[in-house]
Amino acid sequence: MPALLMSLILSVCLVGSGGEPTPTAVQEPVTIEIDTATGHIVLPVWIEGDGPYWFVLDTGNQNTTMFAYVAKDAGIETSPLGEMGGAGSGSLTVEQASDVRVSLGESGDVLSFTDAMVTVLPDAAELPAFNGKRVVGFLGASLIERYITSIDYGSGELVLTDREAYEMPDDAKVMQIKIAMGFPYFEGQVTPMLMGKKTKPVVGNFLLDLGATYAIDIDYEEADTLGLVDADDPDQQLAGQGKGIDGVMFEMRTAPLADAELGGLELNESRVLFMTTPGGGPPIENLVGNVGSGLFMGDRVTLDYDGGRLIWEDR
Repeated sequence: MPALLMSLILSVCLVGSGGEPTPTAVQEPVTIEIDTATGHIVLPVWIEGDGPYWFVLDTGNQNTTMFAYVAKDAGIETSPLGEMGGAGSGSLTVEQASDVRVSLGESGDVLSFTDAMVTVLPDAAELPAFNGKRVVGFLGASLIERYITSIDYGSGELVLTDREAYEMPDDAKVMQIKIAMGFPYFEGQVTPMLMGKKTKPVVGNFLLDLGATYAIDIDYEEADTLGLVDADDPDQQLAGQGKGIDGVMFEMRTAPLADAELGGLELNESRVLFMTTPGGGPPIENLVGNVGSGLFMGDRVTLDYDGGRLIWEDR
């Protein structure tokens, strides 16, 4: 495979995040057109009436995050916050802003809420375009946790529904999720193959990171410590290279997957990725890997943070 450039949005983990949004009540389900061509959830967003900008909906992020020039153009005052880690090693010095009005939709009139604490990234961390769209920020748990949030990768729609109005589909699968400071994760185990044989299961917690494009990954260092990484195994493949937010490159490899059970659901994914995860990571005990959008592409996924479940409609 060609070298794969992965940057900040593989997993955005903020140190010292806080604050809760004040959302607009949703009487009827709100539908917003999204672009999922690259595996990311890209949608139009307005900041303090400026826009539209392209943002990524990212369960690996706690709150609204944007680059510094967006805040400057909107006249938003910022103050120092601290350090933030992303994919790979290293960190960035970031700032914060308070009580920022965020609006969704092409015209900015579909849904609005005020995010009490917004993270402001340095412009140097800006990402390459996704399907021709210049992504300038991320939406995270401060939006998602307020609604029943449905991502339809097949039809390209994001639907936000009030909890009382949501109706559970008849034939959907359910994965049980837990939340740690806004980060959703699954408990479970993943069993790779090595030299054609099943290994011992890797047991622990897996971050749900829909800002990433892979399906299932195990932290590279965890996999290496367990003896799962072997360049002499003909069934293992170099998946490419990733780049951390500090510009440091790291290697990614894939291996055959014997079986996986996450959130109480058995999965049929055929391969697992070994990838370096953020230094420190989110505050999840025994975090050994991640689950990304690649597991759900073409399907419809509904997140119910309050109910502790991911509802998966397999298309």
